Amino acid sequence: MAKQIQRLFNHKEDYWRAFQTYKRNIRGVQRELNVKQVIETVLTNIQVVEFKVLSVGTGDGTVDEPLIDFLADKFRKVVYIAVDPVEDELQKFVAITANKKTQQQWKNVQFEFHTETIDSYIGRVNGGVNTFHLIHAVQCAYYFTDPIEVLLQLYQILTKDGILVNVLISSSDKIGELYLMMEKYCSHQNHWYLTSDYLERNVALRLPQVVQTTIIQPGVCNITECFDEESHEGNDLLDFMTQVHCFRKNVSKEISENVLSFLKNGITENSSGDCLISWDSKYLIMHK
Repeated sequence: MAKQIQRLFNHKEDYWRAFQTYKRNIRGVQRELNVKQVIETVLTNIQVVEFKVLSVGTGDGTVDEPLIDFLADKFRKVVYIAVDPVEDELQKFVAITANKKTQQQWKNVQFEFHTETIDSYIGRVNGGVNTFHLIHAVQCAYYFTDPIEVLLQLYQILTKDGILVNVLISSSDKIGELYLMMEKYCSHQNHWYLTSDYLERNVALRLPQVVQTTIIQPGVCNITECFDEESHEGNDLLDFMTQVHCFRKNVSKEISENVLSFLKNGITENSSGDCLISWDSKYLIMHK
């Protein structure tokens, strides 16, 4: 049965539908970069005329929009390079920028959009030819060919005093624990179940001189529909949580029962009777 387990991300239409389901059900967590906590305090040493940003796995630009608002006010000129392999999502970001320009906003921001993987982009950048003051990768390191190596390559193209912000699931919450469980069932698959904690440990081993700081951003997800086998919303959410395409159909009965039992044991109920489970994000910040 393990041979039938397929990665959700390899089925693009189903992946994006499941991702949208996740976004509808997440609660109490900001999906954009937390500017005050993460960016404002660590950029105090950078005084430049032109501030360069590399946004990795940009998607539709909704994560980037509030960050660009902040940077456009802080710096005279901002060069903002967005890299994502999914053309349809990247075009939504292009539309946001066009709308902002129409409204006479972001006039000092110069954009570049690259429809490719970050591995491909880094290969073209050629070491330190381009240097960035800020690089951020939000919930996308799962899809790097070699996550640790890519992070180290990104770190190398930071300018002095630059920062690299990576955001992933924290292994200390229930979804992080679920990742550890699923990793055992899908041990033959690489990088499906990365956590920020794993990256933090391995970066420290490879580059012990790098200063790393972390911020936990608490969140919960409404998974009530996951316990209804007939619910399309619940099945999409199960797929996204486990990163398995058509989870109920493609895993063994034992795996399905173990995962659903784990989820049931980890929920709390709110006053409306919704089943909520902790789904925290952990910001791993690497300082140059």
